[in-house]
Amino acid sequence: MPQPRIFAEWDLVTTYLPTCWEALADEYEQVETKYGNAKIRTASDLLRMILVHAACDLPLRETVALIAEAGGPDIAPMRLHKKMIRAVGYLRALVTKMVQDLPDVAPEQWAGYDVVVVDATTASRPGSLGADVRVHTLMRLSNLEFVDVQVTNTKIGETFAHFPLEFGQLVIGDRGYCYASSIFGAAARGADVLVRLNRGATPLHDADSDELVDVLGAMRALDGHAVVERAVVLRWTDPLHMSRYLHGRLILQRLPEAEAAKARKRVRDELGSDVTAESIEAAGYVALFTTVDKSRLSAARCMHLYRLRWQIELLFKRLKSICGLDRVPNYRPDTIKSWIYAKLLVALLIDRIASSTGEVFPPKLHEIAAA
Repeated sequence: MPQPRIFAEWDLVTTYLPTCWEALADEYEQVETKYGNAKIRTASDLLRMILVHAACDLPLRETVALIAEAGGPDIAPMRLHKKMIRAVGYLRALVTKMVQDLPDVAPEQWAGYDVVVVDATTASRPGSLGADVRVHTLMRLSNLEFVDVQVTNTKIGETFAHFPLEFGQLVIGDRGYCYASSIFGAAARGADVLVRLNRGATPLHDADSDELVDVLGAMRALDGHAVVERAVVLRWTDPLHMSRYLHGRLILQRLPEAEAAKARKRVRDELGSDVTAESIEAAGYVALFTTVDKSRLSAARCMHLYRLRWQIELLFKRLKSICGLDRVPNYRPDTIKSWIYAKLLVALLIDRIASSTGEVFPPKLHEIAAA
């Protein structure tokens, strides 16, 4: 009897998983059978069901029906929901095993900092015509581990305050996180920050003269493409009307003309009719604010580290375009972390399968050219 199509390539898929994928299921107690009538008894049954749910963007009810029809375990949707809640550690371990630690962001490369990056992406609930949830993520950059994931409505903006930051971490964020209350929130937890400067939302004062820094003027004064810095102070009046001060560094660099042209085009596309001449001019530069002391990381090192933040940008682009991260499968936030890990696992599997196929079976066009 032929194998159902949904299971036909499963043996092939498992060859791209870490060799210990079944042992990890035992380690994380995913397939313990406390009762004789348990339907899911193997790591294969569990992982196959989770990946069908995540990869195919199917609701729980439709997932279990499809699996049962194909000859797999016949379970209730709520049982899969509970399995998803318990599977976070297991899925995280699988992803960690599949991702090679990135040496560029290992703590020993960055003065002992645990480098983490924050980002948020919008998603739609089932049946929605627009974005109605925002997924906030805190990720360790060295191994793509999700340290924290939160789901809110779209009225809740981006801020470091969402996350459980701690001493010894260096958190990287884009312009959306660069405003005083967000930065002070991270500093209060003992973390250092490295953010792309939002000129309009984050006025800085010169550390010596206390005068307001003309960031655009400082950009215009740059000579060549060297990385320069100056000591600055960030001021904030907190909700209790207390004046607070935070010392940091403004780091600037002029982009090469080819990159600057691309950046100016992005600004025009994003802002449309609201674009200004100053915005277009500023797009030709990179401006960062950091609380990291210069004795620990130089300005050039900070600039290089910020560029590594694009790892998470590229990851989210792949997850949204290939794996449907922008379509949340249900209205319950308690499975979102395992669902995102499953999406990430699917993306890693796709990368591995596509890479190996390309090596073994080169395009016929190449064969024709060689002939």
